Amino acid sequence: MRRVWERLISLASSDLGLKLFSLFFALGLWLFVNAGQKAAEKAVEVPLEFRNIPSELMVANPGVGQVEVRVMGPPALLATLEPDNLKVMLDLDGARPGTSTFRLSSDFFNPPRGVRVTRISPSVINVKLDSVTVRSLPVAVRFGTKPPFGYKIARVEANPESIKVRGPAGEVNRMVAVETVPVDLEGSRGQVTREVRLSSSEQLLSFSPDRVTVSVSLEEEWMTREFGRVEVKARNFVGGYSVKPQRVYLRLSGPRRILSQLQLGTEEVYLDLKGLGPGSHTLALNLKLPAEVKVLEQRPERFNVRIPRPGV
Repeated sequence: MRRVWERLISLASSDLGLKLFSLFFALGLWLFVNAGQKAAEKAVEVPLEFRNIPSELMVANPGVGQVEVRVMGPPALLATLEPDNLKVMLDLDGARPGTSTFRLSSDFFNPPRGVRVTRISPSVINVKLDSVTVRSLPVAVRFGTKPPFGYKIARVEANPESIKVRGPAGEVNRMVAVETVPVDLEGSRGQVTREVRLSSSEQLLSFSPDRVTVSVSLEEEWMTREFGRVEVKARNFVGGYSVKPQRVYLRLSGPRRILSQLQLGTEEVYLDLKGLGPGSHTLALNLKLPAEVKVLEQRPERFNVRIPRPGV
């Protein structure tokens, strides 16, 4: 009996004994943690991946990207369960253009021992396949804001003017142009040059190149404006006087940003009586206008001014 006991002690102190002890200790710890615990349930968003896609085809419904899988098992296992541990591989070898249907079951998944799949949503996956096509399409420049007030777009250029679009034939063949992301013109003047990306709501499209250089020329808007009855008064004179006619018609031309807000009063339209004495005088109108504003028409061109003698 003593010899048997010594042999057991010798085995326990050896490397093999330590390994066996560690194994039984880990197993016991696992049983201690999980024994008596109720099974829990967890929802996992599992990614879908495709393999063996024919080179001339592509998946045309990118929304088919994942499924929700409900699994049941010990809480300790579910807490460490990652979506990639359950990912689904769909084999498209030999597929043709159109819709391929896959009915998912628990056999598609490989959960850890002790975990089982209880529900799959959706359980039917429809994968739409379309032929891959490449077309050369013109670039359409899109603007996010209008030009500053008083300016207009005179010229727009994109370099290159056309790009290659690759994607599902059904989508690419419907396109007439490729838009840029919106170009902001707020606060811009003269020539604007920017490198911008191309934009598309379709995730399956790719562009070559995917950026273009956009050049926009902005120029001022010009306008004409009529001032029909502007009162005419005199400056640089103290005393009485009379003016005939008392109003003037003006038709002006200039930049919209200036002319649209221009107000004409005695500071801008007047007769200069400096140095004039009593009597009748024929005078030209004085106009104090912004340099960019030009007079297209004035009626009348001259005015009669009468200055009475003192005491009359």
